[in-house]
Amino acid sequence: MKKRLLSLITAAALMVGMLPAAFAGYENFTSKTTYPAGQFTDVPSTEWYAQNVQAAYEYKLVDGVNATQFKPNSNLTIAQAIKLAACLHSIYVNGSADFDKVRPWYQPYVTYALENGIINTTYVNYDQPATRAQFASIFANALPEDALTAINDIADGAIADVDMSAGYAADVYRLYRAGVLTGSPSTHDFKPNTNIRRSEVAAIVTRMAKPDLRQSFTIEAHVGMTADEVFSACVPAIFKLYAYDYKNNILGIGSGVVLSARGDAVTCGHLVNGVYRLVAEMYDGTKREVTIYNFDADADIAHIRVVGSTLPYLGVTTEVEKGDTVYALGYPGGGAATVTTGKVTDPENDDYLAPMIESTAQVISGNSGGALINDEGKVVGITVSSHSGGVPSYSVPIRYLNNLIGDGTAYSPGEYNRNHKPDASRCYSKHYPVPDFGMVTGVTLLGTIREGTTTTYYYDREEVEAGDKILLRYYAALGENTFYQFTGGSFTSSSTYPYSVKLYETSYDGIPAISVVVSSNSFASIGGLPQTADFLCRNLCITPNGMKADGHETYLRPKHRKNREKQEKIK
Repeated sequence: MKKRLLSLITAAALMVGMLPAAFAGYENFTSKTTYPAGQFTDVPSTEWYAQNVQAAYEYKLVDGVNATQFKPNSNLTIAQAIKLAACLHSIYVNGSADFDKVRPWYQPYVTYALENGIINTTYVNYDQPATRAQFASIFANALPEDALTAINDIADGAIADVDMSAGYAADVYRLYRAGVLTGSPSTHDFKPNTNIRRSEVAAIVTRMAKPDLRQSFTIEAHVGMTADEVFSACVPAIFKLYAYDYKNNILGIGSGVVLSARGDAVTCGHLVNGVYRLVAEMYDGTKREVTIYNFDADADIAHIRVVGSTLPYLGVTTEVEKGDTVYALGYPGGGAATVTTGKVTDPENDDYLAPMIESTAQVISGNSGGALINDEGKVVGITVSSHSGGVPSYSVPIRYLNNLIGDGTAYSPGEYNRNHKPDASRCYSKHYPVPDFGMVTGVTLLGTIREGTTTTYYYDREEVEAGDKILLRYYAALGENTFYQFTGGSFTSSSTYPYSVKLYETSYDGIPAISVVVSSNSFASIGGLPQTADFLCRNLCITPNGMKADGHETYLRPKHRKNREKQEKIK
């Protein structure tokens, strides 16, 4: 043990001896106190960051939140990150970190950081939690360039989740190469958009101040799967889904993905809700019956089962970041399987009732219910919608399916829909099962006009505009009750309920209103399920600035509405 200790001391001495002259600034970082055993009750000595917390405490770089707690899993704010970077720089260059105490408390540190090139921009909110990318951009300039000599040979592009075109990429690579940042233990992924924790901060700060704590490692260059490789590896688990009515007529064709060997699968809710029979056509041409476990109208997603065993299936991952390469795999137009390539532009778009992954992977008619796959061949989401032209597209994140997939009983589509009749208490009493807009959303009913077989319900538009995703909530209620848009902007039922529903911007007795127009159908069959992949995007929510028409007819601004109102005889 003595020999080993001596060799370590000798190695450390040699390391210091080889440092360039600029590294003399490290002599300014000295221990100023001792760290008693068990100082922080929430930092067990067995944790990976325990040594760093101790060093940060002794050097008076990062203290606890109180005398006994360090809060290792708490987030650090942007202001706190700038303060630490400013203090590191001042100690290294000036031998001390003396800053004036003013309000706001962080202003002297921000001023110092701007004057010394640590940061080159100001922030709107200094109190918000810092992301790992923001922290890296601040700390990469906290010490002079020659104080962060590269000890790791890491090629550009080797960090899988750091796009070299990102504004923070150079800073992240600089700190990785200097051994200050290491990323996740196994893959060295950086996770740039996640918030940085105090435990990680303690490690980074002490590695900045004490070069002997820096980490040596290598990263295998990340080479993701190509579109062709994803297609070959994953398409056996992607199936074409046929929906039939009780007369065995095809109502619609979509896509689905198998997620377990026993046949657990997922598809879009509008493909299965209200239908009589479902059949999956696998990539090899075999056809299998499909049963239904559960359906979620908010996300327009369904947990189904492809009947059989030892089926090909895909693995999943909940890890998805902005900039990730993704592939949408499905059967557009009910034809052959195809794959499209794109980038994640927003891993958690919250414009809808359920979270969505927004990407540039094209999703068009028939792709609904297919898989959004990362470049490792794992499913990150289920494609459900897109804007006109297929881009951007939206997918329900796999993590959301944890709320949907579980133990339960799978029923034949006919039996499932017989057992899941719409709730009459949420429907118009004379138009079951059309959902009652006021009952679903709480918006005030202004009045009702009946003309022949058409009834128009008027609701206060100001309440709709002021509410939270009011229209989306009603669309979800329509979907839950088997009403979807098929043609001409009308919502009609996949279960052949004899009504159609349209919505308009209008007025009632001079009051801005939203009208829900319910008409009796003269036909018994809808003739087909919605084929378009942009179902959710065609149904955009009202914003305080007005209605989003997006080129579609469900909601029309006044200058476009006059002729349609005349045709529908809406006063």
